[in-house]
Amino acid sequence: MVLAAYGFLAAFAYGTAMNMAGWPFMGTLASDIGFDPQAPVAANLARFVAYCLATSLGWDLGRAVVTVVLTLTLGAPLLRALRRATRRAAFEAPVTFEDPAKVKHPT
Repeated sequence: MVLAAYGFLAAFAYGTAMNMAGWPFMGTLASDIGFDPQAPVAANLARFVAYCLATSLGWDLGRAVVTVVLTLTLGAPLLRALRRATRRAAFEAPVTFEDPAKVKHPT
C-alpha cells in the first residue's frame, strides 16, 4: 500500500518535471499561463500550477491511477517470483577459490 501511494505521488512528480522541460520556453504572449521573466516568483508559480492543471492533469492522473492499479495487482506476485528466483539462484552460496596449478584442464 505504501508503494502504491509512493507511485501515485511519483507519477505526479514525473509529470511536473516533464512540464518544467517546456513551460519556460512557451511564449508569454501566447497565454496567461506561460513563463514571464519579468513577473515575481509567486506569480510565475501560480502560472506554472495553472499550466500543469490545464495541460497535463489528465495524463498525470491517468498515469497515477494505472501505477496504483498495477502496483496493487502485480506487486505481490512479482515480489514472490523475485524472492523465489533469488532462493533458487543461490546468490548467497559461499565462493571458494582453488589453486590454479592444481586445477586439471581438459585437453
